[in-house]
Amino acid sequence: MTQPFITSEFSALQFNRPWQLLLPHDRDDPQTSIRLDEELLHQVGRGEIGPSICIRQDPQSLVVTRREARMQNFAQASQTLAAHGWPVAVRCSGGSCVPQGPGVINLSIIHPHCKTWSLKDGYQLLDRLLKGFLASCGLQATTGEVSGAFCDGRYNLQVDGRKIVGTAQRWAGAYRSQAAVLSHACLLVDLDLAEATHRINQLYQLCNNPQSFNPQACITLRDALPHSSRTTRQFVTGIKELLAKQIRQAFAI
Repeated sequence: MTQPFITSEFSALQFNRPWQLLLPHDRDDPQTSIRLDEELLHQVGRGEIGPSICIRQDPQSLVVTRREARMQNFAQASQTLAAHGWPVAVRCSGGSCVPQGPGVINLSIIHPHCKTWSLKDGYQLLDRLLKGFLASCGLQATTGEVSGAFCDGRYNLQVDGRKIVGTAQRWAGAYRSQAAVLSHACLLVDLDLAEATHRINQLYQLCNNPQSFNPQACITLRDALPHSSRTTRQFVTGIKELLAKQIRQAFAI
């Protein structure tokens, strides 16, 4: 039997309480769905629940950071995007605007802060875990920035030079005994990247933000894999099941 991931490579993530995997039901309201990460972060920090991993999907929306929510004309721009079927929600982690919807899978790893744990460790955890997952799908992923990609960052995962996973972190808790860490990844599984990127660009234009992104800088798992006739729902469900299986093995759940 393969040794659990947290024992062999990230021994600092072994706690007195066992890891749990959460697969919440879809929520209709984007802000309510996205707020789940912050709720779990504080629950872990207060010791109400043990270290947790959450795999979920959010409704179709654009998700911005708190910093971006202070952009010029943000409220009016949000109303415009909502009228086009892209409501805007605000998340607790960093980065910049990303699309959400039925074709996007979110992976959140939440645990108490460890004495020796660093931001780099959190990104390496996601990197190692998701590279292994993509390899199990037959894809060789690399790490790094992708020019023209929305929410670009040093710890993107890319396939054939195009972004397929974005990552972010949030640390919470003023006191070390109550501090908790959220490491988050957004996996592009099956969505219209041209439409999603257009809506991000539209939001920024309405907010007088000069940034603009290229849909060709990203790739979905659907496009990276051999053609499948399954619907988006069927395809994403299959990917979620594979990811959940790997998580259970990696964290001895």
